[in-house]
Amino acid sequence: MRPFFYLLFSWPIFVVNSYPTKLDKNFKFSSAEVQNLIKNKNWSCKDILKYFIDRAVKYDPIIRSIISYNPKAFERAQQLDEFYAKTGKVMGEMHCVPVIIKDNIDIQGIPTTAGVKAMRNMVPNKNALVIERMNQKGAVYLAKANMAQLAAGSIFSSEQAGLCNNPYNLNRTCSASSSGSGASIAAGFAVVSLGTDTGGSIIGPASSMAVWGYRPPHNSQILNGILPLESKADTVGPMARNLDDLVLTHSVLYNLPTLYSNIVQKNFEKSSLRVRIITNFINGFKVDKFNLVIDPLVKNLIMNSVNRMKSLGIQIEEKSLNQSQLKDYAEKFNNLIRKYNPCILGCVPYYYNNYFGDKARYESDAPIRNTKQFYQNDLLNNFWKIQINSSNLNVDKLDDVQYTKQLCDQACKESIKPKEMYKNFISNYLFDDKIDALFVPSFTTIVPLHSEIGSLLKEGEYNNFAILKAFSVF
Repeated sequence: MRPFFYLLFSWPIFVVNSYPTKLDKNFKFSSAEVQNLIKNKNWSCKDILKYFIDRAVKYDPIIRSIISYNPKAFERAQQLDEFYAKTGKVMGEMHCVPVIIKDNIDIQGIPTTAGVKAMRNMVPNKNALVIERMNQKGAVYLAKANMAQLAAGSIFSSEQAGLCNNPYNLNRTCSASSSGSGASIAAGFAVVSLGTDTGGSIIGPASSMAVWGYRPPHNSQILNGILPLESKADTVGPMARNLDDLVLTHSVLYNLPTLYSNIVQKNFEKSSLRVRIITNFINGFKVDKFNLVIDPLVKNLIMNSVNRMKSLGIQIEEKSLNQSQLKDYAEKFNNLIRKYNPCILGCVPYYYNNYFGDKARYESDAPIRNTKQFYQNDLLNNFWKIQINSSNLNVDKLDDVQYTKQLCDQACKESIKPKEMYKNFISNYLFDDKIDALFVPSFTTIVPLHSEIGSLLKEGEYNNFAILKAFSVF
């Protein structure tokens, strides 16, 4: 059995009636409770949407999780209300579920900015595939989420909304590039959000803000309509306060109609589940110049989770890597990072040409139709222009798909073997067919302060397993 990971614009004025009743203080911000309000509490979809928007308008100015609101959200809610009044049925499993979408995912008629001013007028003519699939199940898109610029993680502050603040402590970060997607759910601005993840951008925010987040296995077909970072590693996945909603949304995104019923709605014997923990990844280890840092507070939380699984009757298998294996892991990890980063940087021009050049996505008069126009845009932050200049690219040929494809192939050639060696180590030493899941901490240090970014870890120190999770599911 293959193991799986279960880890941790101006605002238009709308005239909407006040809520029929106050929400119970124990309202769980779940899709089930949203539909209960419609079926049993005389709430309309417009009432529900107004509740969540009012909450976001009131609190988001200090959290900054949202870049823009959907001007057609109430129109969508009206359609859902009419459907329910006419048929007596909900449109689908996500009927009137408020969703916030990371701003590198296309929604027809709303700018996809990816957190940079250069893309503020890039309005797609079609929805991303994941948006279409949620539309069919009745979802309502409330807003586009704040994010690190271009989802790259180099600049966490978007040029539209600024730096996302952690709802639990405004002085602390929202972690990786899907920052607004995580913060908006933690703050209760929606039931579900979508983020993208290349190397920890769903896992990080979910871990940092106490919500569920799932980084699905890579599937290139599902990425249509998403501004890429590394198309061979990018994924799109949900975040939610409730695990049921996480599973439900994933089942909709990836067209897995029986997943929800098989996992959430079905009882199963917990004692048959086998989970492995790698003790070195919980206690920390240091070999040569590789140092996995474990904060004692985080270690206690990890062990609480392990003990909780044990109390449920889940079989826990503890495994320790010996010094030779740890050294082997560190060498393969460092070699992968060293060889893979140039691959990511070298392929962005090619991926951007494919994205911007889609004639069905953008009109011929769109401000950006290729990578060259993106680079030459007067609004592009100098930081990104410096990155391009330092890569010794022929700027005049950045609009040439064939040229940028060759750059990508060349940049990634040396990363092929390190990726395979790293994945082989995982399959040889970390998990196998004897277990159902590998329990690995997402982050091993507490959520950093904004002032600590860039200085929290010293050279050679690490505090997360984003790469492990990314390459173990390919």
